[in-house]
Amino acid sequence: MPNIGRPFANILAVFRSNANHQFTMPPMLTNADRRTSVSSQSRSASVLVFAVLVLCSSFGEVATGLIVPAMPALGEIYSKTPGTIQLTIVSFAVSFGLGQLFFGPLSDRKGRRAALILGASLTLVGSATAAMADGVWLIIVGRAVQGFGAASGNVVARAIVRDIYGADGAAKAMATLFALMSGAILVAPMVGGVLLDLSGWRAAFVLTSAAALVWLVSIVLVMPETRTATKDQETETIQSVYFGLLRHRGFLAFMITQALGYAGLYCFIAGAPYLFIESLGFAPTNYGVIAAIVMSGFLTGSIAARYAIPKWGMNWVIVTSLAIMLGASMILIGLGLLGWLPALIIATLEYVFWFGAGFLIPNTAAGVMMSHPNAAGAAAAFLGFTQMCTAAAVSLLQGLIYDGTVFPMLTTQLALGAVAWTVWHCLKKYAV
Repeated sequence: MPNIGRPFANILAVFRSNANHQFTMPPMLTNADRRTSVSSQSRSASVLVFAVLVLCSSFGEVATGLIVPAMPALGEIYSKTPGTIQLTIVSFAVSFGLGQLFFGPLSDRKGRRAALILGASLTLVGSATAAMADGVWLIIVGRAVQGFGAASGNVVARAIVRDIYGADGAAKAMATLFALMSGAILVAPMVGGVLLDLSGWRAAFVLTSAAALVWLVSIVLVMPETRTATKDQETETIQSVYFGLLRHRGFLAFMITQALGYAGLYCFIAGAPYLFIESLGFAPTNYGVIAAIVMSGFLTGSIAARYAIPKWGMNWVIVTSLAIMLGASMILIGLGLLGWLPALIIATLEYVFWFGAGFLIPNTAAGVMMSHPNAAGAAAAFLGFTQMCTAAAVSLLQGLIYDGTVFPMLTTQLALGAVAWTVWHCLKKYAV
């Protein structure tokens, strides 16, 4: 393992030092027996680590956001139906989910750094393959490899948050991570639209290739090892870990609720480009701006969750977030049935829906980690696998049922929200 230098080798000690030190990140684990001063160099290193976590965990969503505005154009260039073009999202989502099943246990057994380095390398290969592709099917293959590698960033970053912050601080730290992720995610479709207008669809994959290279270099130079090995991790099989997760109803409550809420976002990601660009006549650049505004709701919701969790608790925040998402979907459907649903109203209420998701997901993600602290990587992996497979199914469904109106997107969001509400209320007694 490469030597990352003295400042970075001591980062974990920085994380666990006196909570009175002024970090720009949320409070971390304290150690009453080790109240030492923290050098400015070490504080800078800790900020760099958190920045790398943001890059790792947001890469998958950013990669998809960059290519989404180009989907209608790809269909025209290669004479493919929306259902076929949706496979660029479906292949990524399925591989992203499967990759988390691989990288989560790998990070628990072999270390967080090793898993991230392997994942970043695969992501770079997949991104470059898609950028050089001469047909839709090679793009789909490249996206599959890209998604498998990007899964490492998503699952391992969450496990690292659990390693550093512990059970007490994980929810608040996760909210901060999701808020910073959202800043990158909401810009992605806007950048993708501009790149499409200026340079064509390949530019988005060139940019993701460059980002994957930065990710790889950052892990090698900045990221310390945060995993602490235990005897259980060495002897317990992967199968027994996953069976244990499935038997834990508290874990299931958090996981299923998040997977369904997250899938609701993919109704917009997969359906909105066709609705706004093809049906409503918006240019890709303009759609990118609309998508960025809508997705900024997730950022606002994540920031709100960071302050709401300590004050009102996880259950209140989760119930409120589900109510917000259901309410936005029902109002949109009602206005659509009345024949009054301009683009501004769609974007505004979808923003509210994304706010609800941002309010929800940091809580459920932290709940999954807290349910199995000694197998945080495997727990995060199973969560990621479930939510991405659900998102893939929803994306494929949007391509198949798209009819030129807003109703396929909205009715799917409403159905997912209703099931999530039911699941949470049936299982929450085991979770909180």
